[in-house]
Order: sequence, then C-alpha cells, then structure tokens
Amino acid sequence: MMGITKRRIQGPNDPLLKKVMDQMGITEVPLYKHQSEKRISFRNAIEDMGQHLEGPVGPSRTDVRDKEEMSDRIRERAKECGADLVGMCKISPVMIDEGVDCKYTNVIAFGHHESYDEVLKGPQFVSDEAHRAYYTVAKIATEMVLWIREELGWDAVAHHNAGSYVQAIPVMWQCGWGELGKNGSLINPDISASFRPSFITTDLPVAYDAPMSFGVQERCTVCQVCLKNCPGDAIVDTPIMTEGIMRWVIDTEKCYPYSRLRKEYCHLCVDVCPYNADNHRDDYIAFMRDRKKLGYKTPKETV
Repeated sequence: MMGITKRRIQGPNDPLLKKVMDQMGITEVPLYKHQSEKRISFRNAIEDMGQHLEGPVGPSRTDVRDKEEMSDRIRERAKECGADLVGMCKISPVMIDEGVDCKYTNVIAFGHHESYDEVLKGPQFVSDEAHRAYYTVAKIATEMVLWIREELGWDAVAHHNAGSYVQAIPVMWQCGWGELGKNGSLINPDISASFRPSFITTDLPVAYDAPMSFGVQERCTVCQVCLKNCPGDAIVDTPIMTEGIMRWVIDTEKCYPYSRLRKEYCHLCVDVCPYNADNHRDDYIAFMRDRKKLGYKTPKETV
C-alpha cells in the first residue's frame, strides 16, 4: 500500500523553522541548545532502540484463529509494558508517509501519559516529561515488536522517535483513542492530549477498533480557552474538513517562536485544555503565574 500523507520535517532541517529563524534574526534553536542531561539520556536510549525497528522473525508462526483473543493478548501484554492506551486498526494510505510502500495490513498503537504534575513544575520540565513519555512508548513498541516477531513468528516493524513512516493522528483517531480538538491534538477522555504514541505495523491478525465520539468537537466549537491562551495566536477558530473528518489546523509558523525558538518549551494549548485543567485548577493557576514571569502572554481567560 502506497502512502499519501506528506511528513513534515522535524528538527533543525525543518525549512519552515529556518524561515522563522531568518525572520527573527537568530541562528540557533534555543530549545535544542538548552538540553538537560535527562533529555539527552532519553534521546540516546531511544536511538539505541532503533536497531530493533526491524529484525528477524522466529521460525514458528502462531496460528491465529480468534482475532479478538489475539487483540486481548496484545492489550494485556502492552499494558504490562506500561501502555495506557492500546489500539488496532487496518492501515489506509493516509496513515503512511507519502511515497512509502507499506507491505503490512495492520497497525497497533500504544500510548503513554505525560505526568500533569511534572509538566506543571514549569516550562523546563515540559520537554523532560515529553522525552520520558517518548522513551517509554519506544520501549513498549520495542518489547512488543520483539515478542510478535520472535515468539509469535509474525513479521512486524516498530515505529517511534528513532524512525517511523506512520502518521500518528489518523491511526490514533481510527483506533478510537479520542477526537480531534481545537488545539490540533487528539483528545482522549481519560488523559486528554497529554500522551505520546508509538506503533507497530504487521500482518498479525487482530480485531479492529473504531473511532469514538464523546463530545470534544462540540465543546471545542464553542470553547476559546486554548485559543485565548496561545502566546503566538497560532490556534484558529474555524475548522476544516479532511476526508470527512472535522479538524483544526494550527498555524505552525506562528507557533514556532514559542514552541521551538525559546529555551522553554510551550505546551500551553495542552496544559490549559479543560480536559486537562479542570481537575488541576489550583496547580494550573500557579503554573500560569510562573509562565507570565517567563514572558508568555497573559491569558485573557482562565478555565
């Protein structure tokens, strides 16, 4: 199956990032320059796991007669590995990077939460916690792909920050993890958008999950909290339709000066979301006070 979705270049080679840097007259990315030892350690560990993205398949293939039973086994094992979210769906072209010919039929998704308490310690902790979550989901995908290949005898490829051709949002949506919110993220009813994903592509027979609806888009249509708190005014009020799915597209060029071009990561659109902040109001108010001291825009409205 040939993928059709163009992948946005990440990191220092991102042409849009370079454009914004030129406009701002800066030559270095502060967020990349000010790296904590914790972030570096997590990133190195993720890169080490890249050697297991692909690998040999065991000689004996497990005969799957009951897809539901196999899916239950996958969920149970993944949660033992640390997954908060597990989902499975059939691969479609929109889920694969443009120009990549994916030979597999199924994708398995894993999600692990970011600690809201850690994030609320301040902007410098946001990136540390994101890296911890990325490390955790990479570890989950690695342990699961080795199990599928070596013990179950089915070919499979892991996808995480060390390498991936899987498009996260379409897969997570199809797996029934949540709905697309105004902040551009997929919002889950239990952990909001504060999680990071990893994936496995495989032909291992599994039972498919289905998209879910629990009122996010209706609430986002009238809610203005992330829009009014965004320091770069990068969040738009009007959604678009993509393949029959309503979503809001973030203005990345306006987002970058805050999410990339400061030594403190932003993350505000996730932090202030009512699906996150409703249960952390006191901590949230203190957090926003600290962000104001660092030069971020004062919210016009709080949750």
